[in-house]
Amino acid sequence: QWMVITSELLSAISVFESLVTKEASCGEAWYYLGLCHQQSENEAGAIAAFRKVSREDVCFPSTLLGLAASFLNEHNHTGVVTCLRDWAEINHPDVVKEQGITGSSSASDLRSCYSAIQPTPQNDIELHTALGILSCLLEEPHVAVEHFRAAVATSPHDFMLWNRLGATLANSDQSSESVAPYRRALSLSPGYIRARYNLGIACLNLHAYREGIEHFLLCLQQQDSEAVWQTLRLALSLDKQYSHISLVDSKALGELLRAFDMPQSSASA
Repeated sequence: QWMVITSELLSAISVFESLVTKEASCGEAWYYLGLCHQQSENEAGAIAAFRKVSREDVCFPSTLLGLAASFLNEHNHTGVVTCLRDWAEINHPDVVKEQGITGSSSASDLRSCYSAIQPTPQNDIELHTALGILSCLLEEPHVAVEHFRAAVATSPHDFMLWNRLGATLANSDQSSESVAPYRRALSLSPGYIRARYNLGIACLNLHAYREGIEHFLLCLQQQDSEAVWQTLRLALSLDKQYSHISLVDSKALGELLRAFDMPQSSASA
């Protein structure tokens, strides 16, 4: 997994894609491919990969939480509820039965069910992650923040959890508070495109336009993305760097990097 942790995220995706091509039944490879796609802002790819993991795979419960997070980002609320219900059924069938949870149960019903689950050292991280996602779905970001804080306290080296904490803080109008979790995620995984993009957005919200521009340029060095180009265009306008906007329109990444005195990778033109 060293490629995922360093700046070689796209190389990691290629490796896992090769693995699943050779062994399509390898659930763990599909799971990690899904995580890589999440980190590279490719939600559709993540969902497709996660769906290849079978119920018999040992990583299936964790896959359900990854899938729930992707569905949340895609505003597929039914998908989120289904994944969280399935996670509870697999890990806590007695509680699900006692709470009368069925296929037609709502997010509010799931909140009552999850409240009845007793945290243990074995389930603490995933339980708080599930509750954080559920709280976001229920539009209770302040509750979600507390669950993600509890999750990172238990698993301080999980860079994806740090990013989720940062994103949840940002979504609850706490951009200044989101910066530290994003930076922590990037310190653990410098190649985490989504965390870097999110940090760039936080910088724009805090009027730190130059820093935001630099983060977007770093993202583009890793992966060409129309969404990042458009956000970079906005950042340049906010920073009154109008003379550089034509470079965005022509996607002249190398010239933009030189204009902002940033080192170029071998892939930059």
